[in-house]
Amino acid sequence: MVEKLENTIIVLIGFAGTGKYTIGRELCRRTGAKLIDNHLINNPIFSVVNADGVTPLPKAIWTKVKEVRKIVYASIRELSPPEMSFVFTIQLIESDPEDHKAFADLAELAAARQSLLMPIRLICDVDELCRRVVNPARGQMLKEISPESARRRASEHSVLNPSHPNLRTIDVTHRSPVESVEVILETLSLIRKSNV
Repeated sequence: MVEKLENTIIVLIGFAGTGKYTIGRELCRRTGAKLIDNHLINNPIFSVVNADGVTPLPKAIWTKVKEVRKIVYASIRELSPPEMSFVFTIQLIESDPEDHKAFADLAELAAARQSLLMPIRLICDVDELCRRVVNPARGQMLKEISPESARRRASEHSVLNPSHPNLRTIDVTHRSPVESVEVILETLSLIRKSNV
């Protein structure tokens, strides 16, 4: 079982409410990786537009978020110790070309660092997703808390499914964060063995 990770990038891809942050935090606790949660990047911008998790955000906000993301990635590429590992959380949608580009940017970052990249699609039953998304703690983190938006997104879109040899999909509907982390670490161990 993998515990301490070296030069690995795990990307948790899933809809709002899937549990990316909670799973990512547990992964980092277990492995020593650094968590780059999407709200670490989003919230400096979200906070200045008074985001409440329900009101739609202005479309122009995403250009600003991309600028912050670019700076974070450049800092990882140029300043982080080469052995450091990262867990990224991000909502990416299959039908959005910009989201395909966002994943390509992460793959490029991993390649620049010569990191092992492991993208994980986290999927969840829509009713469970709607139950999770209204958690009050999400609102305090400026996260989306609208079950209507969550249901609409899940019915109209699918989680990004990028072409990558290490891609795995995990259904987290009935798994605890700890159980999900166990699956991720077991899979990562197998990938590492097959790459030796």
